[in-house]
Amino acid sequence: MRSSFFYVDRYESRVVKNTKVILNLFEKYHVRATFFTLGYIAEKYPELIEEVKSKEHEIASHGYSHTDTRKMTKESFESDLTKSLEVLGKICGEKILGFRAPFFSIVKTNFWAFDIIRRYFVYDSSVFPVKTPLYCIPDAPRHIYRMSNTDPVKVDEGSKFVEIPLATLKIPLIGNIPIAGGFHLRFWPYILLKLGIKQLNKAEFPVMFYVHPRDLDPTVPRLPQYAWHYYWGLGSATKKLSQFYKTLGFHLLEKL
Repeated sequence: MRSSFFYVDRYESRVVKNTKVILNLFEKYHVRATFFTLGYIAEKYPELIEEVKSKEHEIASHGYSHTDTRKMTKESFESDLTKSLEVLGKICGEKILGFRAPFFSIVKTNFWAFDIIRRYFVYDSSVFPVKTPLYCIPDAPRHIYRMSNTDPVKVDEGSKFVEIPLATLKIPLIGNIPIAGGFHLRFWPYILLKLGIKQLNKAEFPVMFYVHPRDLDPTVPRLPQYAWHYYWGLGSATKKLSQFYKTLGFHLLEKL
């Protein structure tokens, strides 16, 4: 398997340009957000992280190398995590509070990752309460909860560690479907995404919604190494996102 670093070095990086597109969109609609940032991107473009921080957005960790957690040992996972913290902390000059696993790749077979994460962070946002070939924790809560030390899908109001699951739409007889952004932003029609957000809000739950810089780049080169879903809906994502910002409120969570 070829390393992602191979492709970063071989092809022109578009992360700075695409992140600035997001920053401009956020500024236009007065949105404050959390940027789950890779350590190696921060190391390569520290001035970009400084710009994000200067616009009052939060910097959180996405690991250092964007490695699938299911393919890591406990030792390699913790080493990657702490390396990202060292890089991000040096640039930001403050404690990094949150973490998100690459590919949302914490599932029941590697729940040990939460034991490591809680040593370093106040909150996590890696749980995707759906059942798909990629993500598979369908019985996890669909709302923000304080995670039990013994069972990551159980609520413990006495716990200090907070989990912020990705947004899903619950459909009777079908179950939860992912609507949290990224590919789902590009794939699903706007009306379905809005329905899911309204469903969670009606239950008085905030919504965790995300976007990658590449999701807003319709001119990204098509590479044979990547599947169709990397490119689906790139031309419509910015319009959908703008519609959300015009009609719904998105902001940082002020209290955990």
